Amino acid sequence: MELSAIQRKRLQEIATEAKEIVGGCLHPDGRPMTFAELEEECIEVGDLLTSAMLQRRVTERQPPQQPPGCPTCGRQTNLNPDEEPRVLQTDRGEVEWMEPTYHCRHCRRSFFPSLG
Repeated sequence: MELSAIQRKRLQEIATEAKEIVGGCLHPDGRPMTFAELEEECIEVGDLLTSAMLQRRVTERQPPQQPPGCPTCGRQTNLNPDEEPRVLQTDRGEVEWMEPTYHCRHCRRSFFPSLG
């Protein structure tokens, strides 16, 4: 996906807001921060934003309209009444969400459907 000019402009505005949140380029005692310190702070902010955005996007995904076939035998499956917590450690931080599971009575197998 390539970002549009409008999306890029808005993200630049968000970057300015993030800079205002973390503050200036000085330590509390007035010493200037090194480039490495500035970079590390920016990486931390970027990782937090990426993780939070991924968390929100993954929870917005919708389950399939029709129950998926069993990945083992292909037979019809049933939606389990309870969603299962999923936790994934990404390059940018941990992401956690609730995801529906399906069960195949024939194989006695529960699985997460592929949501793309």
